[in-house]
Amino acid sequence: MGPVAPQPPQPLLPANTPVITLDYCQGAARATAAKTSCKKVITKAEFDRILDAAIPKSRRSAGADVIPQVKQAVAKEYLNMYVMASEAEKRGYPAKDPMAEEMLRLSRMQVLSMALNQELQEKAKPTDAEVESYYKDNPSAFVEVGLRRLYIPKPAPVTPPAPTPTSATPNPADASKPADASKPADASKPADAAKPADPEALKAAAEKIRDRAAAGEDLGKLEKDAFEAAGNKQTPPPTQMGNRRRGILPPDQDAQIFALNAGEVSKLYDNPGGFYLYKVESKRTLPLTEVKEEIQRKLQPEKLNDARKAITEKVKSNFNEKYFGGPVAAAGAAPAPGKSSTTPAGTAKQPSPAPKADTAKTGSTSTHKPHTAAATATH
Repeated sequence: MGPVAPQPPQPLLPANTPVITLDYCQGAARATAAKTSCKKVITKAEFDRILDAAIPKSRRSAGADVIPQVKQAVAKEYLNMYVMASEAEKRGYPAKDPMAEEMLRLSRMQVLSMALNQELQEKAKPTDAEVESYYKDNPSAFVEVGLRRLYIPKPAPVTPPAPTPTSATPNPADASKPADASKPADASKPADAAKPADPEALKAAAEKIRDRAAAGEDLGKLEKDAFEAAGNKQTPPPTQMGNRRRGILPPDQDAQIFALNAGEVSKLYDNPGGFYLYKVESKRTLPLTEVKEEIQRKLQPEKLNDARKAITEKVKSNFNEKYFGGPVAAAGAAPAPGKSSTTPAGTAKQPSPAPKADTAKTGSTSTHKPHTAAATATH
């Protein structure tokens, strides 16, 4: 679940206001109600702490309250576990079951680890100076180009027609000669294999189209003409690729395309189905104000991972290979959550024989699921 959307301000209640009341005075319990309290009251202050443990404030939008539906869900889950846990204690748990003791011990370790991780995450927030420094040190990462792509398909190989039988006036002198079985009749000759077009001629024709594109002719019209010239009945793919950042194209093409200035056309690229080229229509460096949050999302997981490694790598781990069935990698800092990059996700691919202009991909940042009341209560 992502950050909780801002909600209208709720009426303020005093911290000691009861918000949940559990009534144990049912059936036989009523007889002893006068001697023993059989009600459990949870105040606003107490439930707010439960809510903060279940959904940490770091997972909420700044200044946002938790929506009523979520509050209700947390309350129901918490109360179910509270009642079950209370009953378990009456029945002698955890002493009744050694495994329950071990689970409680592991749960405590997990909660403490999570609490420390939360502290480290808060401290790992990059400062404005760190963000600005990264921006200045990586100028190429924030260059954006408006890109178009022109595809020039190669014509399909032409298969010549099969030869037809020829009729000739028989020579009487040949009538007495036996037929040569090793020489089949003309009609039985197989058709010649499909002959591909001359590669050099195709390249020369594509270069002429590239020259026209470099001279300023419309890429959409040029692509349509190229498809018609190749006898390709497919609908030409859109030439518009939109605004792109580094990392979308294959590495060799990426460097070449981003070296172009606005209005320039790339060289031809060749693949089995055809040729293609790119045109940079616009080029700019994104201002810091537009990429500040992106840089923060990149730097914070890296700083968090460094902080965790500084703690975990202080301890050397040795594993008994006989027990574990082989070598075990030493314990260390787990991958930092939510790690993203300044470049869009995905592996760049060569255009297909009839490529489609795909939409821009952006780096994604994974998010933690908020702790549920179940996790809080069992921990």
